[in-house]
Amino acid sequence: MIIARLAVRDASRHPTAAGNINRISTQRRQKRPEVLNGMFHLSISRRIATAACVVVPLLTSSVRVNAEEALTRARIAELVSAAPASRVSAAEISVARASTAAAGVLSLENPAVSWMGGVRLNPDGSKPFASVASLSWPIDLGGQRSARIDAAKAEEHAVVATNSDAARRQLLAALLQHALVLQDERQVALAAVRRLLAQRLAAAAEKRRAAGEVPALDVTLALLQAGRDAAAEHSAQGARDADRQGLLTLLGLQQPGPAVEGVLVPEGDPPALQALLASVDHRTDVRAAKASMDAARARWGRERAARWPTISILAQYERDDGANIGLLGLSVPVPLLNANRSAAATSAAEVDAARARLDASMAGATGNIRELYARYLATKTALDALAPSAKLIEQTAALATRAYELGESDLASVLLAHREVLDAQAALLDAEHAHANAKIELLISAGRLPR
Repeated sequence: MIIARLAVRDASRHPTAAGNINRISTQRRQKRPEVLNGMFHLSISRRIATAACVVVPLLTSSVRVNAEEALTRARIAELVSAAPASRVSAAEISVARASTAAAGVLSLENPAVSWMGGVRLNPDGSKPFASVASLSWPIDLGGQRSARIDAAKAEEHAVVATNSDAARRQLLAALLQHALVLQDERQVALAAVRRLLAQRLAAAAEKRRAAGEVPALDVTLALLQAGRDAAAEHSAQGARDADRQGLLTLLGLQQPGPAVEGVLVPEGDPPALQALLASVDHRTDVRAAKASMDAARARWGRERAARWPTISILAQYERDDGANIGLLGLSVPVPLLNANRSAAATSAAEVDAARARLDASMAGATGNIRELYARYLATKTALDALAPSAKLIEQTAALATRAYELGESDLASVLLAHREVLDAQAALLDAEHAHANAKIELLISAGRLPR
């Protein structure tokens, strides 16, 4: 009988910004450990075990989580491979490999053994015992077994490629969250400096008020400013703690967790735009789309092979009235009413759909590279324009406060100077963070691990 069995990955949380505000960045550069480069670009012709770029090959490995080791970008790349989402990917790959191992059976149908026995009633009144035993052994024709194996291997390859792209997206999300925490640390440090300056200003106002040099309004305004700056520091600390918890959650770590270290803007320059466009075929999302199209083609081949019948070799032994009878036969289904036409037509249409998705993925990847590169250049230009003002920002706040302490300036001028400093610090830090995000996204897209 004919047997046809069908087996038929930004980060909107991250604000745009960055800035080299104070000496904290220099201190972090002195402590930052060296980070190794990583490459996502691997040839499709390589074996499946190495197709999962920089993270997926580590999915089944044991990553030691040392609570004392700081969370640098290199350490995050290691921990991502042991995060909960990565363990899910490893389990999905194991499922695909199990399906591949089970696809090599000789036939989807099992041999059938039957036996019947009874009494024969002869005309002469005798009642001899009679029995029949038979065996039916199915054999697939048309290369059905090899087509099933090819389809299962292609499906496994597609699962590995898809999880490779998911691992890249997970690493990108973790690195962007890491940059956000570094920005938060800088915000907390700046808020602490502003609070100390406000406290100095309030103390100077009270001292000058006691000396009769300024009205009581100066003291009130200075105390209000000190309260606002203290509240801003607490708010910055809360945002940092929340974003840090988000990073620990992405990495599968528990509180309190290691310290977060590193420079906000990664070192080094990304490849040139033309080099990025030339290597678009090696992006994980494009490789995943290609693997999906290969899997669709393999399924189409499997369904076409399933149009061939599964014949059955028959062997029968019969014992009848003392006679032993042996029979051999062949059962050949005639594929007239159902030749698996529907499944073959559906799988052919799926190939066309997969090809369209690959074309869309290629076009989207090219556009994404151009977009990321344009954002990288724009944020770099903005940061270069603001960078020279970093030292002036630090000096302005300190000089304005000192001038009021010496009685050389009025409170309104000092508060105005502090507000300008605050706006300039925010703009510089936002510019640095925006450039850091753009650079991280571009480097990950190029298959490199930011340092």
